[in-house]
Amino acid sequence: MNNAFLKSFETLKQVYTDRAFSSLALNKTLNFCKQQDKALITKIVYGVLDNDIKLDYIISRHVKKMPKGDTLLFLKIGAYCLMDLSIPVYTVVNDVAELSKISEDRRIVGFVNATLKSIAQTVKNFNDYPTDPIQRLSVEFSYPEWALRKLVKDYGMDVATKIVTRPCDNRTTVRFSHKTDAETVGKKYGVEATPSPFDDAFFVRGNLPNDNGDYTAQSLSSMAVARICANLLKDGDSFIDCCAAPGGKSVYVKQLKPSVRVVSCDVHPHRVELISSYAKRMGVELETHCVDNSWPPKEGVDDFIRAFDVVLCDVPCSGFGVLNNRPDVKLFRENKDISELMRLQYSILQNCWTYVKPGGYLVYSTCTVFDNENGQNIRKFLNEHWSMNYGVIDLPQFPDANGKGFYQFLPYKDGVQGFFVAVLKEEEDY
Repeated sequence: MNNAFLKSFETLKQVYTDRAFSSLALNKTLNFCKQQDKALITKIVYGVLDNDIKLDYIISRHVKKMPKGDTLLFLKIGAYCLMDLSIPVYTVVNDVAELSKISEDRRIVGFVNATLKSIAQTVKNFNDYPTDPIQRLSVEFSYPEWALRKLVKDYGMDVATKIVTRPCDNRTTVRFSHKTDAETVGKKYGVEATPSPFDDAFFVRGNLPNDNGDYTAQSLSSMAVARICANLLKDGDSFIDCCAAPGGKSVYVKQLKPSVRVVSCDVHPHRVELISSYAKRMGVELETHCVDNSWPPKEGVDDFIRAFDVVLCDVPCSGFGVLNNRPDVKLFRENKDISELMRLQYSILQNCWTYVKPGGYLVYSTCTVFDNENGQNIRKFLNEHWSMNYGVIDLPQFPDANGKGFYQFLPYKDGVQGFFVAVLKEEEDY
């Protein structure tokens, strides 16, 4: 049996059946795989998840009744390999049929074999899409139809199409704690490194060794939010990151502004431990607290009231701006989740506003592209809090955002993951 196909199946089953995070499930699998299998397993796992809706649709055109469970997963693996990978048809069909023997049902093996042979005849040039433009776009680019309709409502069809069709950038962004350049990084670590908008970060292709605190993987969006916060802070100020885990923004703010008091909070004890571990690895000291900031402050954190010059609410969100890192989001998010998330986001915003000093700043951010979770929340908040107004985003590396009170970053025009940030300022005499 092809071990790469087996491990891909086992990993994908964890995601589809147990709703495991794809990145965590894959990393766990790769820790126990042979080196020569790792690249193929990664391609299959992310390829199947990225193309889930399209694969379902293609399979539906070749069967009388859609299979379920393991049988459908066998077909998705095979259909993806036939569609996007340079593996001979005979090898794919044979290896996936062999994989399906774990079902211990000869009828399933025969069904998988025959269906994949049928799919192989047209899948490379598949063009039998729905005629409705939104349904076609949803299927062709495996973007949930409900989410696509939200994008069309928020941005119009042209921009929505650009958001959905932009290819994923699979390069890793690595931030260094010491001054260096792309050429030095490439030569020292044997990777391909190119400059990013930030002078301390680089786009990297290839595997870096385990770091010792000199560098860390961190998305441009995460770094941008941290820099916006840091640029609002003066020496001796205080900063609180209200939904901080795993700690990337808190740590970066502390490194950018060493004299600032940095407090990092999260609702779950194990996630607070992640923050502490991250800070220790990067050689910085933070204050950490286990706090549920979706509820009004309780005893033990009441000293947070009006205590911080900059308050960051990087709130839980639908995650539709970072689908290249979290393709499983497309599988399990539903339209009804948005309203529930909005209530959570607004409660965090409402409670953490009380932490802002007079004259201080409240920074709100998400990693999504939906106006409900972004602009709508901010407009509602400003309508209900007369002492707050827009501040100014200080981020010269992104001229379109620099100087504005809020900005929606979109991959097709800004070259980064989709995220939203708003800077709000509390009046001095409140």
